[in-house]
Amino acid sequence: MSDTESRPLRIPRIILILLSLIGIGFSIRCNLELSRLRQTHADLREQVGFLDVADPSQVAISHVPTSDDAVPPGVDQAHLWRYRMYFPANYGASYRMQHGLVKAVSPQGRGGSSSTWSGPKAKSEEALMTIALIKSDGKWILCRSVGGSSSTSSMPKDFDFESLDELVVETPLLPSDKTRTYATDDAICLIRLREKQLAKKRNNKPEKDLYRGFNVYVYGAQHKDAFDAWSQGEATSMKEATP
Repeated sequence: MSDTESRPLRIPRIILILLSLIGIGFSIRCNLELSRLRQTHADLREQVGFLDVADPSQVAISHVPTSDDAVPPGVDQAHLWRYRMYFPANYGASYRMQHGLVKAVSPQGRGGSSSTWSGPKAKSEEALMTIALIKSDGKWILCRSVGGSSSTSSMPKDFDFESLDELVVETPLLPSDKTRTYATDDAICLIRLREKQLAKKRNNKPEKDLYRGFNVYVYGAQHKDAFDAWSQGEATSMKEATP
């Protein structure tokens, strides 16, 4: 076969090779773009608090990262904790905040407290919770906000929150946790912040099992009486007081 006879066969092969190269290049570009979009999506989910609801019948909580931009202007200093929370149907998220003297393993304490109750909802719901210690005009204020409700309390003047290194800070999630789930009959401590040493009485003797600090709990509305019994010291746990 002469060169002139084989040339028509070579041209389609060259075209096929070029098309294959273009296809490979396009595929690589698409995969790179898809990888970039996936990373962007993951970053955005991380920023707003990724909430993985694996079991719709349980409560799910995830940590929402905070930044310096979240501190409002005019505030001297602030410590922020944010959670994205999922509550199953008929849960009725209720909150209790105790400040002054608190115990290390329960909602019990002495001092000021505030509660917010919610009736059970027919559908599941999600909420964004923000707990903040804000210093303004030399005074520390404890703030809690979720949905359309909020509460604030003034902290003792001699309670130093400049650095949290010398305090015990407990939250429901570890830094490595993405999402943590709880049973609907659990009382969940969203934060407990306290001093390491027992509080002192006026006679300088230590209080029994009480520390200066605060805590915030969330629990289901149907367990309100049981939680109240626990927080008032009438039971050793909410589950013990649950009928």
